[in-house]
Amino acid sequence: MPTDFTGVVGILEEDGAILHVLNERVLGGEARPCWDLPGGGVELGESLTDALVREFSEEAGLDVVPRELAFVIERFGMRTGLREERTRFFIFTVDRAQGAVGRKPQAQDAEILQCEFLDRGTMNERCIEVYQRPILDWLDGGRQQRYFLLQHSQPFADPKRVF
Repeated sequence: MPTDFTGVVGILEEDGAILHVLNERVLGGEARPCWDLPGGGVELGESLTDALVREFSEEAGLDVVPRELAFVIERFGMRTGLREERTRFFIFTVDRAQGAVGRKPQAQDAEILQCEFLDRGTMNERCIEVYQRPILDWLDGGRQQRYFLLQHSQPFADPKRVF
């Protein structure tokens, strides 16, 4: 039986660019590099904002302060293709904590290959996976949409076919 997954993601925007981390993911049975926003799973007993602060520290070596909940992505069947498997990601805007101002983000976790601020054009070139589409849509849509619902008949479907 599939289990639900809850995750958090943060948008740290500076000078018109958004912090991303490069990691390797296995999607559709194939390993490939993916540029993602910092974030990850919420641990048992952990608040969403505590998980977000922890993930930024673990992935980019930065202390952040969550500012506001930007939007939520709810997906069914994304990881396994099973309709009853649900993932929820809570996407927050964040600011650097006072002590992190001016510090260069640096990969802290062995799974993170690189940290880099990407402008919107570069995001279009590098963020091409289906699971990244709501983030790009939110940015392009004037940052107004608060909820995205995605249902997939197969895991990590081809972005050209799904959208």
